[in-house]
Amino acid sequence: MYRFLYAISPVRYRKWVEKHIDYCDFTVSPIRLIGFLILFGIVASFAVSFLLFSLKLLTFQAFLLAWAIGFAGFEVLGHLMLIFIADSRSNFVEQILPDALQIISSNMRSGLTPDKAILTSARPEFGPLEKELRKAAEEALSGKSFEEALSGISTKIKSKILDKTVSLIIEGLIKGGSITSLLDSVADDIRQARILRDEIRSYVMMYGIFIFFAVGIGAPLLYSVSTYLVQTMAKLGGAVDLQTLVTNSAIPLLRFKPAEISTDFLRMYSYISIFITALFGSMLIGLIQDGSEKNGLKLFPVLLGIGLAVFILSQIALKAIFGTIIA
Repeated sequence: MYRFLYAISPVRYRKWVEKHIDYCDFTVSPIRLIGFLILFGIVASFAVSFLLFSLKLLTFQAFLLAWAIGFAGFEVLGHLMLIFIADSRSNFVEQILPDALQIISSNMRSGLTPDKAILTSARPEFGPLEKELRKAAEEALSGKSFEEALSGISTKIKSKILDKTVSLIIEGLIKGGSITSLLDSVADDIRQARILRDEIRSYVMMYGIFIFFAVGIGAPLLYSVSTYLVQTMAKLGGAVDLQTLVTNSAIPLLRFKPAEISTDFLRMYSYISIFITALFGSMLIGLIQDGSEKNGLKLFPVLLGIGLAVFILSQIALKAIFGTIIA
């Protein structure tokens, strides 16, 4: 079954999963991972939806919709985990990369050849980079060209900074430049870039906080008030004889009409709006703070949970405070 699901999946999707398996340093095969994600998503979403359907909490149409939404949610969550793990490894490598470059430069100044300098610089505290440095040095010592061995360092780590650094080192080796000076200058540039990025993040933090409160508190509160207002107007309209009021009205052009929007529809609309607002709000925060929308998706569960909690609690509070109006 796994092989069948892998075979019918798009080629670009298979390549994407294979790359992210390498980025995450997983030992599982792409066939098993793709098959598991698709098959388990179908079975798990069907089981939950069928349970709700058997308890008569869902109609048949709602059961099919819940099945589709559950499958899509499981797939999105599974693939986001791959992205987050790859980005986490990338961020860690970019943080320790300047130190690794300077250690390699110091080893080369002490008289070691580039391949031995990289091998002795591969330390356990470098995490994912330690494995790739050791692998590249061993390949170079076994007879592979040093440039080709270095080019494999960035294939298992999803980092543009590491990829550009490796390209600069290879270019310097080909042109015969001073590698130690190049390593020191690249390390300084990476540190300065990170300092600048942290400063920019501190400047735009206020915008992120504003978006967080607007999405997590402001919007759900407004949805709750509007839902309660429509519910109140509907009950007041049902308690008043509108035909008699229109007949006795001094203004003949005045027309009274009860609210046509049901409370259930408005409540469902509020839930959907909170979901969409939390999704795009988290992406906007990630774009402002880190320059990448997907980095903000980590905040999506938090924003969604806070938004739903504010909506439900404010509904309860409004009924407790103004309940006598529509009693």
